[in-house]
Amino acid sequence: MAGLCVLKILLLWAGVIGWTKSTIPTTSPIPSNQTDSQNLTSPPVTQLITTVITTTQAPPQCSYTVTPIKFGFQFNITSSTTGDYTINIKDEDQSETAESVTVYSNQTSSHDIKDLKPCTEYEHNVAFIDAAGQENPCDYTESQTRTNDINENDIEVEANCISGHVCYRSNWDISSLQSTPAPAEQCGNKVFCFKPGINDICSDFTTTLTSENCGDSSFSLTKHIPVGFLNTTEISQNVSKQFPVKIEATLPPNCKNLSIDYTCREHDGVNEPKNLSELEPFTDYICTGQIKDNNVTIGNTAAVDFRIDCDFTIKITTERVTDTSIELEWDTTSRNCQHVLQGLQKLSYDCSCERRHNAAAEKHASGGTCHITGLKPWRIYTCEVQPKYNNKEADKKASVTRGTESGTPDDVFHLKATLPENNVIKVTCGHPESFHGPENIYRARLHYGSDTLIHKENTKCEFEFKDLLYSTSYTVEVTAFNGIHESQPETIDVDTLYNDKAVIGFLVFMIITFSTVAVVLYMIYIKKCRTSRNDMRLESTAIYVNVRPPGWHHKEAR
Repeated sequence: MAGLCVLKILLLWAGVIGWTKSTIPTTSPIPSNQTDSQNLTSPPVTQLITTVITTTQAPPQCSYTVTPIKFGFQFNITSSTTGDYTINIKDEDQSETAESVTVYSNQTSSHDIKDLKPCTEYEHNVAFIDAAGQENPCDYTESQTRTNDINENDIEVEANCISGHVCYRSNWDISSLQSTPAPAEQCGNKVFCFKPGINDICSDFTTTLTSENCGDSSFSLTKHIPVGFLNTTEISQNVSKQFPVKIEATLPPNCKNLSIDYTCREHDGVNEPKNLSELEPFTDYICTGQIKDNNVTIGNTAAVDFRIDCDFTIKITTERVTDTSIELEWDTTSRNCQHVLQGLQKLSYDCSCERRHNAAAEKHASGGTCHITGLKPWRIYTCEVQPKYNNKEADKKASVTRGTESGTPDDVFHLKATLPENNVIKVTCGHPESFHGPENIYRARLHYGSDTLIHKENTKCEFEFKDLLYSTSYTVEVTAFNGIHESQPETIDVDTLYNDKAVIGFLVFMIITFSTVAVVLYMIYIKKCRTSRNDMRLESTAIYVNVRPPGWHHKEAR
């Protein structure tokens, strides 16, 4: 009835407004050319005031309740408008929404939200989504609800998650549970997996789960671990490098009928398989073991790469050194192959110094000798003796550091001579590549004909010979000296110039003499000029005193 009355009122208002519009006269605007008197007599302008009536639709009414169920909550939406609703759930320990779903409800509906954490308080809310996409919250009695406890019946074995692991699944979110041992892997929040150790194979494996949220309640899960859980690639294998060769593998102690048979191949894979008793020293092998349970092969071990190392010790006993060669002699012993050392026919040695100077070694019963040539004098070399087996490097090498004797220095070069003064010779040269000795000294000799006039030494190739004869030919000889040996000489011929100082002195004397003469002559000239001028003045005065100028008359005084 109330709705009918509102409708009638709205219709009545619509009729009144329509009648008002139809009865209001139409008026025209007053022309701009009319006078003020005309404006005063014009009819009044009627102004229409329109009233707009708006109505606000009341938000839809809805409410909901939450009931804990196994693995989550059941949301019951009642007294609701038909349409879409959002259900939001947030863990009390999380800042973001943990679960948000959109459901459709027709007045009354129930919706299950699972995969939640056990014994956990969740905040929740339900809202209606109107035509504009706005959310209108529904009424509720409580905004937080706690999920149920978890028990061992909520856990089941998961077989398809990770190979070689014991996995358990639950429809609870079990990421918050603690376990002993700790899980090795997780497949999402509902599955956790444990890696049995080698001692757990062929025995019962027990896992204990504990929930702090459920009052530290715990329960245990037990599963028998068969031999099939053995990861054969993870079996620990240790190689004994003494003859005869042994490979010790760590098998599960609870599996009593397991054994391993090994076969080996060389790395190149060309030769036939060999047993451990047939292996040779100084050869790289790949060995694989067949794992057998009651003599039935159940798998293979991981491949083992190893080299049978004899652990040689080479002791250099004799060294003979010249300026260009080093001779070595050594003894060889072995910790792991000593009893077969004499019979190793494929054993040989290489000798080298700085890896650039090589020499063949002569093998002896106890070791060997070698003579390395082509070395440079007075240089430190690191020389090595490398054992080889079957022409391949084998085991660690021995080294010794020794220096060669001194030798002849390299020749100097780029010998240059200059004349800083006309009777001074300056000589420079380039540094030789090496002095091949303990000292770096340059020697310079000044020769005049067959005579050696001056002999100098310096640590730099810079020499100066002063106070020499002018316009004279000399020969300069320069060598490098290392304190023991001297290089071949480099020579250069140099001619001094004329005595420029004497010429300059003579020119200075002539200039001074000429200047003095010029000054004296000039003074004489000046003096003569002055005397002549004075005589002319006296003569002119005398004439004018005795002779009256023409037209001159004495004017008598009146």
